[in-house]
Amino acid sequence: MKKVLTLLLVLLVYTQAMGQSNNALSIYEGERIQSIQFAYSNLPTDSARATSEKQQIESRFLVQPYSHFNEFQITYYLAQIKNLPFVEKTGYDVVSLGDGSVNIIVNVQLIETGFATSPRSNIFKDIQSFPIIYSAPSSLLTFKLAASEMGYSNNNAWFAQPTPLLTGNPMVDNPVGKGYTGWVEGFAMGGIYGITRVIPKWNFHLYGGASYIVSFSAGRELFSDRSRFHGEIEDAFAGLIGGKKLDNGHEYSYALLYGRKQFVLGNGWLIINTSMNGQERAALQINPRWAARSLLLGTFRWDKFLIQGFQLKPNELPIFYSRTILNGLDVQLGSSDRMQLGASVINALRSDVKYYQPDGTVHQRKGLWVYNLRLYGNQPTGQPGFFYKTEGGYQTNSNFRMRAYAWYVQLGWNFATTVGKPALSYRFAYFSGDNPKTQAYERWDALYTGGNGEQWVQGSNMYKMVQNSNEMTHMMQLVYSPVRKIQTVTQLWSFIAPQTNNLGGNPGLSVMQSHYYGTELNLTVKYFHSRHWYFHLNTALTFPGNAIKDIVPGTKNWFCLMAFARYSM
Repeated sequence: MKKVLTLLLVLLVYTQAMGQSNNALSIYEGERIQSIQFAYSNLPTDSARATSEKQQIESRFLVQPYSHFNEFQITYYLAQIKNLPFVEKTGYDVVSLGDGSVNIIVNVQLIETGFATSPRSNIFKDIQSFPIIYSAPSSLLTFKLAASEMGYSNNNAWFAQPTPLLTGNPMVDNPVGKGYTGWVEGFAMGGIYGITRVIPKWNFHLYGGASYIVSFSAGRELFSDRSRFHGEIEDAFAGLIGGKKLDNGHEYSYALLYGRKQFVLGNGWLIINTSMNGQERAALQINPRWAARSLLLGTFRWDKFLIQGFQLKPNELPIFYSRTILNGLDVQLGSSDRMQLGASVINALRSDVKYYQPDGTVHQRKGLWVYNLRLYGNQPTGQPGFFYKTEGGYQTNSNFRMRAYAWYVQLGWNFATTVGKPALSYRFAYFSGDNPKTQAYERWDALYTGGNGEQWVQGSNMYKMVQNSNEMTHMMQLVYSPVRKIQTVTQLWSFIAPQTNNLGGNPGLSVMQSHYYGTELNLTVKYFHSRHWYFHLNTALTFPGNAIKDIVPGTKNWFCLMAFARYSM
């Protein structure tokens, strides 16, 4: 039983705790888009002509607020705009906002006089168009490249007590512990993505993409000091997509996709980390792989209403393969860039993931039902004011008695017109634990949550100990930009266990005597040099609470420092 519990812990750690970087395609991939703005230059002085040209441009950019950033999709829509005869140049900027979302600014330079026909781009004829291989009015073929390298150091990792906290862990091979240790890791990814319009009247397109990723680790990391190098397929998908803006002002779009690709639900509270990293795949902390082993996704949008159905098979490490299949239905209703209401239901059609009760009863995730409601709201981009996020979930199982629940509320104020554009917020989150005095199983199943430190990686260090189950957190956060292109995120965390029964979590903390896990202070500095170059530094100091100190003697404060550079195109 102890070995099985340890395997469950490692599964949780690898699916969740290491998700502190971003998708290999782009640092913004999968991020929630708050708003889209257009910036024009050389607009005609004739107001009627200017209005007509702007309408043609904006009708081709079918990206909506509260959708998720998709770099390939944006690249294609920009290519469609560029192929208009009166457009000279296109591009876009991404601005990271204080509430955790992004703003897209589409830059369009018009031809000052007359019209010109945009030539087809072909890398074999025009190297300056790279990474675009081919671009025509109804087709696009492009390379995607990315690479990153990270340095990571710990002092007193696992609170200087790795043995009791990692006992029985099959991943352990001289892990970090007392004192200073460090390692380096990185990845490189290359892929090719294409789309072509096959039925112009319906704006019906076929599209697909494939990429390959290699990763490495060297030094003494959290679990091992064994150097590793690994390569495998990341994306491999195909699908269809279409839609347009109608003359009566309505807008619709549709899409169907199948293959290896990441899926994000909402802001990642339930599903975002659909692939595992580390162990034989290396790159444990930089977390470059996100694509699910298999994703079937159908989406239809009418104006501000969206409905999507999905079937997801996560890309787990071979030794933790659980045969999980999740089916889900999600609906969303938005109001421009100010608000979004969402609801979803998820069912585990198949899964070998285990749930444990103190009396020795063992259940499986198979048959799990998850019911989810969420509401996000904010001010128009660039305006100060109140923003909020709240979400709740309830879990049952058709094969045994289960009633787990979780919820959070985040309230904040954005000082958008103040120097540094600070945004101050407070978040309380609750994930139920199993009460041994009841017959029902009540421990929240965190599924594939995670993302980054502003999403659901709760604490750079503590998240390696507690993975969004049997946990209450208080978080104060200040986002501040001292200069343009630099953003700092300061967080103060408090972690509490609702139940002292912690079976299914860290085996060393299976039965606790106290409720307080500990406190953590985080500081993150982000430097957005350009859309291609990004630099990131994170440091954290974690103080163990009585829930850890009472049963693991000799603990020390845990300090970590991490920095990475990232290039993508």
